[in-house]
Amino acid sequence: MSWLPTGRLLLLATLPLGIAAVGVLVEPLRLTALGVDVALGLVAVVDALTLLGVSATLSRQLRTTWSVNRPERVVVQIARRKRGAVQVEMQVTLPEGIEAEGLPARFRMRERARVELRLVARRRGRWVLGDHPLRITSTFGLWQRQLLLPAHDVVQVWPDVKALTQYDLLARAGRQAMLVRVLPRPGTLAEFERLRPWARGDEYRMVDWKATARARQPIVRQLRHATNQSVVFLLDLGRTMTAEWQGRSAVDSALDALLLTGHVALRQKDRVGLIAFDRKVRALLKPQSGPRARQALLRAACNLFPELEEPDFREAFAALRTHVRSRSLVVLFTSLADEGSARLLRQLLPTVSRHLVVWVALRDPGVEAMANRPPNDDPLSPWERGAAAEFLNWRQRTLDDARSRGVHVIDALPAEVTPTLLSHYLDVKARQVL
Repeated sequence: MSWLPTGRLLLLATLPLGIAAVGVLVEPLRLTALGVDVALGLVAVVDALTLLGVSATLSRQLRTTWSVNRPERVVVQIARRKRGAVQVEMQVTLPEGIEAEGLPARFRMRERARVELRLVARRRGRWVLGDHPLRITSTFGLWQRQLLLPAHDVVQVWPDVKALTQYDLLARAGRQAMLVRVLPRPGTLAEFERLRPWARGDEYRMVDWKATARARQPIVRQLRHATNQSVVFLLDLGRTMTAEWQGRSAVDSALDALLLTGHVALRQKDRVGLIAFDRKVRALLKPQSGPRARQALLRAACNLFPELEEPDFREAFAALRTHVRSRSLVVLFTSLADEGSARLLRQLLPTVSRHLVVWVALRDPGVEAMANRPPNDDPLSPWERGAAAEFLNWRQRTLDDARSRGVHVIDALPAEVTPTLLSHYLDVKARQVL
């Protein structure tokens, strides 16, 4: 608890100083300056007395699980014993990964006040919301008294799981095609699952005309593909995945695609597993199905962060061969950076030939922008553009070589990887190639 003079008090204090300065030349003004000093001192003391015995208590209401980059409402309730209206300025102690909108909050309160804050978590993980510093202004506005109201709340910030909720809502309405436009292809094996209302993007051949006549609205047949298959995600947490675009790392973009595709796979009654690795395996979830698999996947994804070290692909593929015996859809998230990693992957991919491998290669928008940058007066610009173009050509040759070896390759920008991977998974299911 501390006392702070306000700018108003400091401004008033310059008045007797000015009079005293003039009093050096005009002697009668010296007594005037002394009188103003005394009067100002008395007013300051009386005003300070209004803050004596000031105390307050605080309670905070918030959800303990948040989604990254999604605003969350935090309700703060403050109570004080002393009567009378006072002006209050409130802050909150936040960790580095959480931002607040509209702080400091300024309001006028009597015995009680209710303040709503909007906080946004920019990073995944486990964060602690701390104390609330409070500044209460005196009646005349000459003093502020600072209080520290203790508070301690732990929030778990998950990847953006709102996309999973959106998919569930669309699925209940039979409108998943709004997210991805992948339907069973003609001639593929699929079983009847249910009838549902027609939605934009549905094929007319799937219309059930008898049901349409009874319901007096277009009704289509929804087919179900083979279930109880395995999808295993291999997530690289090495140095190449530390690259950031618009404040988000490559791992964050990969997790968005991983979680939504895993969620859809679990809804399709498939099993989902995860192997996250850098120089060693950081997370290992064997393929499983049901609600527990979804929760385990979310909990594991919260605390996966890239490190500035070389990934050990050998250990990751060894874990895959050891723990996943049945044929599975293996989705590898990594970013190409050098010939050494590409050569190692060419050697390791044939060791898991029993599986259907999908290589998700995240493109770097910064390198592409550098390669396509128009010429300028910078003498280094041609060298930078040439190096970027040479890297992109090498990258394309490496991915083409992987395709020629039977690997499914998804070459996508970070913003495009989620819908692209989800469409590819549904396409694999539709073509019955797993």
